[in-house]
Amino acid sequence: MKRFFLLFIVLLSTTFVSYAQELSKEDEDQFQLAIEYSDNGNANKAIEIYDQLLKKYPDSGTLQYELAYCHYVKQDFKLAAKILEKAEKGDDNAAMYALHGNCLDMMGKQDKAIAKYQEGIAKYPDFGQLYLELGTVYRSRNELNSAVESYAKGIEVDPYFSSNYYRISQLLCMSNEPVWGIIYGEIHELLQPNSRRSEELSKAIYDAYNANMKYENDSTYHVSLTQMNQISMNDDGELDIPFEILYEFLFSSRLEDLSTVREKGHLDMLSLVEDRQAFLTKCFADGANQKYLIPIFKYQQMVLEAGHWEAYNMWLLRKGNDDEFSDWFDANEDKFNAFVDWYSDHIYDPVEVVKK
Repeated sequence: MKRFFLLFIVLLSTTFVSYAQELSKEDEDQFQLAIEYSDNGNANKAIEIYDQLLKKYPDSGTLQYELAYCHYVKQDFKLAAKILEKAEKGDDNAAMYALHGNCLDMMGKQDKAIAKYQEGIAKYPDFGQLYLELGTVYRSRNELNSAVESYAKGIEVDPYFSSNYYRISQLLCMSNEPVWGIIYGEIHELLQPNSRRSEELSKAIYDAYNANMKYENDSTYHVSLTQMNQISMNDDGELDIPFEILYEFLFSSRLEDLSTVREKGHLDMLSLVEDRQAFLTKCFADGANQKYLIPIFKYQQMVLEAGHWEAYNMWLLRKGNDDEFSDWFDANEDKFNAFVDWYSDHIYDPVEVVKK
């Protein structure tokens, strides 16, 4: 089996790597050694080096951040927060506010943590991790609408930061609006294709479809991918159909699904592949892709036109049913490998694909 090894999109933030004072070559070597100690779980050794370096570079925000991080790892959240509070008065960066908020959260001060994240967002509005951390606190308080709003805003301002897609998909796949959980989950899988989270969302997407497309009794087949149910008229007197309703309607219209669900008790992967293709084809035929500009549509169309639709979708849903995917792969290994080769030259870009 050809491993589906795709490139990761990495975004380096200049707010994270600036130095207040330039380190000498010798001290730069010590700084890198401390990073190695920290990465290898030896926070105490790293702290010793950072303490020495800060005597020479007391205004270095990077050194203060790394020192605070080591104390955070040691679960000395109070000391870490104290270091960050001082650092934020000088050479601060976006990551400081995320870590400071985490310290406050771990100390049980959730209101102060939220305020700290919001303070960071006010200074660094394009830093996706701050929205992630803010959303996670809201989620822990069961303020799920606020959590979703925070994750969605993080995606809007920092579309390459994959963790917000992961968190929002987790919530929405299990909500009464699984349409968006499916879409955000698919984008995360493309941004982090080889990760444990990708496998988790693969199953979540498959389950979201099947939990909401089923027989309620012997005679009633019900599709419920959204709770939206209102259609309005636009200024030209034409029906203005929300995207969610269109999505649900097109997934409700394939008669082939009725016999599949009646026979197997669920929609199998290949049925979902066909449903998704029928939806995409309808969207492009009617121009709905231009109206809604959902970020994944253009890329999906590229996959379809390249002849890899079945393999792409089987990969996307692979963890929904291991046996079904394994049987399909055994019969279609060449098809799968051809898709992997194609993808290596067509890496998904969440910004570029939405352009008309």
